[in-house]
Amino acid sequence: MDASDVVTVYAQRLADPQKVLAAASALGTGETFCATAADDDEPEDGVAAYSATISDTVATFVIDVTQDPMFGELPGALAQSGWSATSLTAYQISVASLGPGSDRLRYRLARALLEVTGGVLVGADGTRLVVESLADATWGSLW
Repeated sequence: MDASDVVTVYAQRLADPQKVLAAASALGTGETFCATAADDDEPEDGVAAYSATISDTVATFVIDVTQDPMFGELPGALAQSGWSATSLTAYQISVASLGPGSDRLRYRLARALLEVTGGVLVGADGTRLVVESLADATWGSLW
């Protein structure tokens, strides 16, 4: 997987996992599942750490979900957002490189996650993106 093919949706807090799974499942080519690992240690601020991997059975896509306090600080693209680093959640989207279809799937997954999480999109280079910019790459939004 080329790092330039990875995009991340950052949200202020963890979205309902069932809604995220439903949004991603609609775009998979096989059955979609979610493997989670929760941190059982309750931190002082009451925000439990959370991580998950959402994938379809043929690994067309993988979404790695990580919730702070694992990060410790905001990524540069969010430095001026006013968001709290302790509740930040990252949804990193990876799509198998299969040509124009992968661009389209990456675009659709990012758009679905933005709708569910109310977050922002950041590219592999750390800059904020508009979801429509993913559609520019080889007809990503078409078909």
